[in-house]
Parts: sequence; C-alpha cells; structure tokens
Amino acid sequence: MTDSPDFHELSSQAEDLLGKLGDIKTPEGQALRERVNQAVESAKSAISEAGDGAAEAFKNALVSADDYVHENPWLAVGLVAGIAGAVGFLAGLVAAPKKRLFWN
Repeated sequence: MTDSPDFHELSSQAEDLLGKLGDIKTPEGQALRERVNQAVESAKSAISEAGDGAAEAFKNALVSADDYVHENPWLAVGLVAGIAGAVGFLAGLVAAPKKRLFWN
C-alpha cells in the first residue's frame, strides 16, 4: 500500500521539510520539527494498518466464499450458470441488430 507514487512524493516532501526545519536551532523550530516528524510517522503507520486491514477483509471474504461453495456446490453451480446465462442474453441483445421480438 505504501508503494504508491503519491505517497512517495508526499513522504519525500515531508522529509525535505524536516531537513529544512533541522537548520532552525530555536526551541520553537525544534518543536515544529518534532511535530512534523510525528505526523509523518503516524501517517505511515495509518496507511500500513489500512492496507493490512483491507487485505485481511479480502482474505476473509475469499475464505467465506470458499466455505460456502464447499457446503453448497450445486447452488453455486446454478448461480454461476444463471449469471452466465443472463450476461450472455444481455450481450446478445446489445450485439444483435435491432429486430422486433414480437408482432408488429
């Protein structure tokens, strides 16, 4: 999750800011540097946790679907066949030339 270009750009800008704040020797400058550093670390942690949570939720959904299919195989086959039939029917309607299906 932390491999996105936007995150890397934001992270590098924050590090540049921290470097510039490091040149300031006043107590206020040092306090500001510490707050920015904490905010960057907090953001990194939050992004990492969000990615981990999403991956865990996706994994749980896959396990639940797998369990359901193993418990109800014929229902799953029927459901997939019904969905495939509906998609095929709709694709045929879209791809076919416009014809009347019933009387004039």
